[in-house]
Amino acid sequence: MSDQIECVAVVYGLLEGDICRSLLEGNGIPVMLSSEAASSSYRVNVGTFGRIEVYVPASRGKEAREILAEGFRSPGPSSSASSDEEPSPSADP
Repeated sequence: MSDQIECVAVVYGLLEGDICRSLLEGNGIPVMLSSEAASSSYRVNVGTFGRIEVYVPASRGKEAREILAEGFRSPGPSSSASSDEEPSPSADP
């Protein structure tokens, strides 16, 4: 495995970061959240202070983006909503 990492999403707030982490780690992809320490210490989730970048090994970047896109698009198991306009994390180029 290479030492290179890649940002696959940018989210705002610890909850969204934890959702991304769960989706990816559940599929066997190691995850690092960029603002973990600062957000945990100060509990600031507003604007750029709440910005969290989701990093994965570069070799798994494409797979991670697909998992996140599908995970944020699909309604949960107890939900009957069928909206196509679910929120999704924004990907950095």
